[in-house]
Amino acid sequence: MDSEPNGDVALPRAVDLHQQIRAITTGVILLSRVGALVMVGLSIASLAQADGYANRLLAMATYLAVALWSAVFLPVVAVRESIPGGVLTADIAVTAVAVAVLPWALHDDAFATVAVPDFEPVGVSAAVTVALATASVRATTAGCLTLAVAFALAQWPASDRADVASTANIIGWQVVTAACCCLFIRRLRALADAVDAATEQVAAARERLAVRRGEAEERMRHFHEQLRRHRALHDGPLRLLTAISGPGPAGHPDPRVRSQAAISANVLRGTTPDHPDGTLTELSLALVEAGNDSALQGLRVEYHFANLPDELPAPVVHAFRHAAGEALANVAVHAGSTRARLTALTDRRPSPTVTVAVVDQGKGFDPDATPPGYGIRHSITARMREVGGTATVDSYPGQGTRVDLRWPA
Repeated sequence: MDSEPNGDVALPRAVDLHQQIRAITTGVILLSRVGALVMVGLSIASLAQADGYANRLLAMATYLAVALWSAVFLPVVAVRESIPGGVLTADIAVTAVAVAVLPWALHDDAFATVAVPDFEPVGVSAAVTVALATASVRATTAGCLTLAVAFALAQWPASDRADVASTANIIGWQVVTAACCCLFIRRLRALADAVDAATEQVAAARERLAVRRGEAEERMRHFHEQLRRHRALHDGPLRLLTAISGPGPAGHPDPRVRSQAAISANVLRGTTPDHPDGTLTELSLALVEAGNDSALQGLRVEYHFANLPDELPAPVVHAFRHAAGEALANVAVHAGSTRARLTALTDRRPSPTVTVAVVDQGKGFDPDATPPGYGIRHSITARMREVGGTATVDSYPGQGTRVDLRWPA
């Protein structure tokens, strides 16, 4: 089995099982009919040697009719992918007439001296042909019934030499053989249908996998490109702006320049997504603006955006922007920390929900001992509730504080 260039194992070349089944059934039909005609030829020779013909003209006409029909029937079976219904009907009709007529042309003792004096092999072959060609219980039953009537009529001219049990045996053998063939071909076709369906499912699964793999590769390329740009910004303008805005030796002596440098550094951090799904949206830009106010107070904000919707209602964006700004302002004033992490993402289970989180590693507080102040109650919690969202504050002394904003609730 060959492998694809990317290392995956390639599927085997497609095989048309239905075409293979038709080829098998065609071979079986042709072999059974040729074999039946050979047996008829042997019986003709045996009857001629035993002088078993009572009416040679009628026998010759019957044999000639079957031979001529066989000269038409065999090429049609060999050439056509499917045997036409009219050909099958004619085959049953010719065989039934021959079965019913031939005994009238034989002596009574012919059935005792010759093993197969009539057209029993051709009758079985005709029934098998209908079963294999149509896979239809109704068509097979009709064909077997027609041939059974023909065999029953053939018994009447010599009732003393062919009893009912013998005729029933012939009919039973024909019916059982045709029924087995019908069951076999129906099961084989059903199996082919199941294999075709499974193959289509595998092909569809491979297509979906290829699409997902392509998307994943594209996401990774995007991620590495974002990472490259982030490193370039971090090692260049971001580092310089951070140094200028700081209180160290590299800090600019003019406080207005330091403030503008801090804002510019904050904007660069926020507009450089660090996630392959990170994109600039109205919400992400609004959150960066919220961080600018805290940057003026010396707070360094790290941004992480992912899967944010391209558009949100303006009141919702406004609520997120000011609630997050209040949470960052609290970090700058109360947390005793110079760093905060702001994340924004969309959780799609069980329903799409936008979540903005502000996390710091500051000194924290005990929510049970310290009731929420005006800023938390009104600027964060009430503001989010007004637009159908929620806000929660989780903190512990010495372990920092986390503020979660969600919309919708």
